[in-house]
Amino acid sequence: MRKFFVFFVSFTLSACTLHADVTPDGNVLNDAIVGTPYASEININGGAVFSLDSNGKEKFVGDISPSDTGLILKYCNDSPAHNCVRVQGIPIKPAVVNIRVSGGVFGTNVARGGRFDKTYTITIKDSEESS
Repeated sequence: MRKFFVFFVSFTLSACTLHADVTPDGNVLNDAIVGTPYASEININGGAVFSLDSNGKEKFVGDISPSDTGLILKYCNDSPAHNCVRVQGIPIKPAVVNIRVSGGVFGTNVARGGRFDKTYTITIKDSEESS
């Protein structure tokens, strides 16, 4: 019976995987207006975050497309966990912007790391449209 219990506990713990939860929910961030400062945060919960390029080197966890709208991505703070990404800037032209955050969370002694991949959309409106 004891061998069965040890096997069961070992199997249960080895099957655990950390799950990354990316918020806000949904796939749309608040609209932006040309010429008006914009800021929005994306949080990745579930552990310390990492992202690797095709060569296995660490890279920034997100990208923005198109990149010429006046909005940029950066980490919210200096935390080595990198679990908060800020979209900020002053939009310079109307556009539909896609923000993709992807990567993984580090595992622990009892759980494997998990992956995440989520895309958000921001609509940048002309200042005349927002009136």
